[in-house]
Amino acid sequence: MYTFIEIKGARENNLKNISLRIPKNKLVVFTGLSGSGKSTLALDILQKECQRQYMESMGMVTDFISKPKVDAIMGLSPSISIDQRNNNRNPRSTVGTVTEVFTYLRILFAKLGVRKCPRCGELIRQPFEVEMEADSMHWDESLRDSVGNSDVVENMIACPSCGEKLPELLMSHFSFNKPEGACPVCRGLGVVNTPNLERIINTDLSIRDGGVRIWDKFHIDRYSEAIENAGRFYGFPISTDEPLKNYGQIQMDFLLYGALSFQFCGHFPGVKPPKTVPEGRFEGIITNVLRRHSEMGSGSKDKLGGLFHEEVCPECHGVRLRKESIGVTVGGTNIIELSKKSLEDVLDWIQKLPSFTTQEALLIARPVIDDLEQRIKRLLDVGVGYLSMERAAVTLSAGEAQRLKLASILGSGLTGVLYVLDEPTVGLHARDTKKLIKVLKKL
Repeated sequence: MYTFIEIKGARENNLKNISLRIPKNKLVVFTGLSGSGKSTLALDILQKECQRQYMESMGMVTDFISKPKVDAIMGLSPSISIDQRNNNRNPRSTVGTVTEVFTYLRILFAKLGVRKCPRCGELIRQPFEVEMEADSMHWDESLRDSVGNSDVVENMIACPSCGEKLPELLMSHFSFNKPEGACPVCRGLGVVNTPNLERIINTDLSIRDGGVRIWDKFHIDRYSEAIENAGRFYGFPISTDEPLKNYGQIQMDFLLYGALSFQFCGHFPGVKPPKTVPEGRFEGIITNVLRRHSEMGSGSKDKLGGLFHEEVCPECHGVRLRKESIGVTVGGTNIIELSKKSLEDVLDWIQKLPSFTTQEALLIARPVIDDLEQRIKRLLDVGVGYLSMERAAVTLSAGEAQRLKLASILGSGLTGVLYVLDEPTVGLHARDTKKLIKVLKKL
């Protein structure tokens, strides 16, 4: 059995026929001047060859992984590389979702959440069913349920005071990635794309003269007829030869939002909209642009991107969740207030849960509370306790992203693995360096 990883004749990049033995089950550091080949040895030789040999042994195609320039490597183990790249570009990903801390909190709020009845204001608690196994694997299965299952069956509970029916709280009610929890206006993004009118219309010109900047001659002729037909259908004057600045509120609402929009229908509450273009059916400029923007792929959206500017969602004010979910509290705190706290403060809140939670509730939630506490402690051990759960993953520095990955590996329980880390203390405060070394020794 190998007690060393032995490398003979490494010539990758700027390495000049290097041979060495690396002891296993030890914390080994490659140190040296910039350009001396540290990363080449650790990542381009050790990590790549571990990955290539493992995939080859599984019968997988390894053509895309080049074999390093080395005479021989012996004694390799399966490896995990924790580099400094932050590859997460999903606008929905946050520190809370990446670390699954937010997912555990969703379980807590679904089990322990208290909300007010919308009719009488009575506090409504979740019905407890003491059937949960005190086994962390059960909770892991619950977490998996939150990831791919969009078919949600809601059970209803009644207000004990007035009998008002409310859906029983589920994890999905606290996820901005699920329709049950996401703000209906921004769909869980926290921002909305608002059309930039100055780039869409020129109010000094008429429609016929190019007042709608995004229409060419074909569209001007096509839509002008529908607009004038609508004026005759509804009985209001609208001329495509008149400058747009002379349009009244009714004409402008019709032009921008169309015959089916609530903005325009409010002017004619008793009138059924026209069914065909010859009758006056018209989608509206902004409605059309928004629809096309939502239907396009991410690459094609750039063509319309200049017509929009991003604003904080007016409905949820950027917090992403629908108001019914924000109204649910545990110990007087809602999940949004909790997500704004640092991980250190969240741990403090969790440790105080027994003081404002009933014994019956604690019996139900104890497994998830214990798992959540351990998960956050691992994050504190790697020096990221100052991060808040709402912090967007795309804003994390390379070092922060690396330490979040490291914290998740700490909880995996894997043994016999070669971990390859690239400058794990980069950007870390000096006081946390000892903590990080302690974590590495745990691995």
